Amino acid sequence: MKKTFLFFSAILIFGCSSDDNDNSNSSSMEGRWNLTSMSFQGVEQDLNSCDLETYIELNNSGTGIYYLYYTDWPDNPEIEPCGLDEMYDITFANTSSNTYSMDVDFEESVASGTATVNNNVLTFSGLTFEGLPFEDMFTKQ
Repeated sequence: MKKTFLFFSAILIFGCSSDDNDNSNSSSMEGRWNLTSMSFQGVEQDLNSCDLETYIELNNSGTGIYYLYYTDWPDNPEIEPCGLDEMYDITFANTSSNTYSMDVDFEESVASGTATVNNNVLTFSGLTFEGLPFEDMFTKQ
């Protein structure tokens, strides 16, 4: 279930993007955003070092890519090393000051949610996994 949850939330999270590719502007959506935390039903999840390699790359054309890293065996890379597991396309649009609507293309379906930017922190919320709410946070690199 953890892989499915990470997969679903990771895809949904990377859907925030905006203006330039200038990462020096901390309120801009554009740039690389590294996964820093995830909560499910309000409970923060334990993320391993491989989970934390996950990131989203957003650009000024209202699109981006979510890069999901995963391993079933984070404490034993000889069994399964951490690696890029999935990549997903995302589209987004500014709805107000620092709030964006976004869609993530999961191939079989499209998920929608809301992303807000507060300085160098992007919070992705408004999504559900198996009918239950989750939220992901990213920090701009």
